[in-house]
Amino acid sequence: MKDRRLHNGIRSVATALNVSISKSADPFCLLQSIAATCGVALSDDGLLMPDNCQEARSAFQPPNKRRKLAAKGGVNNTLGKPDLPLSKPAKCLQDDSDKGAKSSEEWQGGCMLDWMLRPCTTQQFIKQHLDQRPLHISRQKHQHYFDGLLTKADIQQLLESQQLQYGTNVDVTSYTDGQRTNLNYNGSANADQPETADASTVMRRFNKESCSVRVLHPQRWVEPVYKLLSMLEVELRSPVGCNAYLTPPSSQGFAPHWDDIDAFVLQVEGSKRWRLYAPDDNADLLPHDSSRDFQEEELGKLLLDVTLHPGDLLYMPRGCIHQAQALPDAHSLHLTVSANQHCSWTDLFELSLPRALQLAADECIGLRRSLPFDMSQYMGLIHEEGESAQRNNFTTTAQQMLQQVSKHMPLDAAADRMSVQFVQQRLPPYGLHRREERPDLEVSESSKITLVRPGIAAMTIEDDSVVLYHCLNNPRILHASRPDDLAKDESADEQPDIAPGRLEFDVDYGEVLEHILSAHGSKGVSMGKLQRMLDGTDSTVDLFALVGDLYSEGLVDVQA
Repeated sequence: MKDRRLHNGIRSVATALNVSISKSADPFCLLQSIAATCGVALSDDGLLMPDNCQEARSAFQPPNKRRKLAAKGGVNNTLGKPDLPLSKPAKCLQDDSDKGAKSSEEWQGGCMLDWMLRPCTTQQFIKQHLDQRPLHISRQKHQHYFDGLLTKADIQQLLESQQLQYGTNVDVTSYTDGQRTNLNYNGSANADQPETADASTVMRRFNKESCSVRVLHPQRWVEPVYKLLSMLEVELRSPVGCNAYLTPPSSQGFAPHWDDIDAFVLQVEGSKRWRLYAPDDNADLLPHDSSRDFQEEELGKLLLDVTLHPGDLLYMPRGCIHQAQALPDAHSLHLTVSANQHCSWTDLFELSLPRALQLAADECIGLRRSLPFDMSQYMGLIHEEGESAQRNNFTTTAQQMLQQVSKHMPLDAAADRMSVQFVQQRLPPYGLHRREERPDLEVSESSKITLVRPGIAAMTIEDDSVVLYHCLNNPRILHASRPDDLAKDESADEQPDIAPGRLEFDVDYGEVLEHILSAHGSKGVSMGKLQRMLDGTDSTVDLFALVGDLYSEGLVDVQA
């Protein structure tokens, strides 16, 4: 009786703490999970372990053993937030505001994400929904909320006026009886090279054959979409993408699948029924890659079944399986705005761990010692279920080595590399004056220096130089391109001939540049303050020449 009470009590506490459990969960494994949720770790003999030792021990278990532990509730794989992604029900909000949609002129001064998510604020979204659960915002009173972004007529005009390539700029698809079919060709499906989409062929397949049309990266040609994404990139400080989906009545263009991006669906025309599902395996939550197509019988728990109407928004965390079908009465047009692709802790560590291992090996002689000669007698696949003193000693040593490596993580350098990658990938800022239209520079000690837009540049150290990367030269027409896309899309002669945004300075310029990069809006910095930073030092910085270079590049404004 006491054992049953103890078992039931542990399970009750685990449930209250949102620890994943199963009917067959071992009570002690549950107790270990509860301890991990509380920030401590228990060893297999019930004693407290050093900080982070439990997670390190799990990391060294073979994959099948980790899965067994997770199934028993023995490993809590969540960090930062107590709940597993997609474990909470989807939330639906009604936008009953008396305010209509902002005009494009009003967008410039406000928060674009706030505008998209109204009545949910950006802070509420980050706390309650990001990485956690779907969000549906209904706007019955504001069905024209997304008017002006894109129309069916705009898509047809794009097909007629631009040389859109099948597979790179446009896809034509159908999904019938559980089978997706791509029709990315004009005449023969056996064409050797990607073809330029013929507008009449694409629209005939849309109108007569119930095919869906997906336009990839409409921000390259459509001004309102460019403006939307450019401003979102400023706010999110990560690349933001977009695809447009035009679907005939009663049609579905794609099989159920999940994506490797956080998706914001903006319903522009018509209506579409969306069904969202949770993946069966926790290993597929917040995935790093997109999934294959799923069959209906493979779909798991239904999270949300909702119909989007014009003005509505739907947020889906990456890894959320979804499928969508237009209603019978009219075609559907929506934009999927994507964010957070490859912007996870995993990506940060992929950049920092190799260097951390190098730094730790230079300092810690233990990492350079030879492995035991008899390692193969207790480590490896055939020993993964075994227990021995040698195996335990080996894994304990490995944990200690890993802790040494973690102390040398160059997180700042890795963060700088991610910032540089973003600056090189993002759209050029919307609405900036062309550099040739700027007045001649007049600068004095009382002049105020401000960055023209926050986040347009990133600084890093390369060899013995400070290198400043910026996005002002980024070609809008190549936004969201991959190297293989460029090879298929345009010949070398047709690609924009634009020098990358890169300025190199002596390392002495680093501190001054740090202050200038932080000076935007009302946070401008005076030339006098910058000069006082240099007074009394042996710095060789030519402050006036530096400001002149930044002004000529279009990065700063100078006020007398």
